[in-house]
Amino acid sequence: MPSLSKVLPLVAVALFLVGAASPVPEKEVRTRFTKIVGQLEKLRFCQSNGCRYKDIRWEVTRSKDAKHPYKGLIRADIIRPSGSVDKGRYVFDFVDNHWKLRSGTETTDVNDASYVGDTYDFSSAYGRTPIQGKITDKDNDLLTGYKLIYLRVLENGIQK
Repeated sequence: MPSLSKVLPLVAVALFLVGAASPVPEKEVRTRFTKIVGQLEKLRFCQSNGCRYKDIRWEVTRSKDAKHPYKGLIRADIIRPSGSVDKGRYVFDFVDNHWKLRSGTETTDVNDASYVGDTYDFSSAYGRTPIQGKITDKDNDLLTGYKLIYLRVLENGIQK
């Protein structure tokens, strides 16, 4: 029979793993999401640092996918110095007990941007060729709301 000193560390590891695998209660999932939403209210972006979110609406829903038990959606107006009201829409999955920014769109009077993870695709009203790239590239100087959510509110798209 193994000694108690050899068995206790194995029991501790097993208990830790069981605890790590247990699902996060829905109330905590929602609380974590509201913290992300709260940080959006403080963000300032665009070249002039004058853009901000207003009228932020959000929802958390259960998913049928066990790997992603919850989905989150944030919709917001983007207020720019030009006076136009633009739109942002951001989709999240709850993965491995963390919120992850999956995709998003930002629509303005002069361009449309779509994002998937850390990639973007911009189309301009001025008819230029669409611009594509990664928001994590060192040379990327875009100052968009999605980029700030991805890199500042979250850590490379994953809740801190």
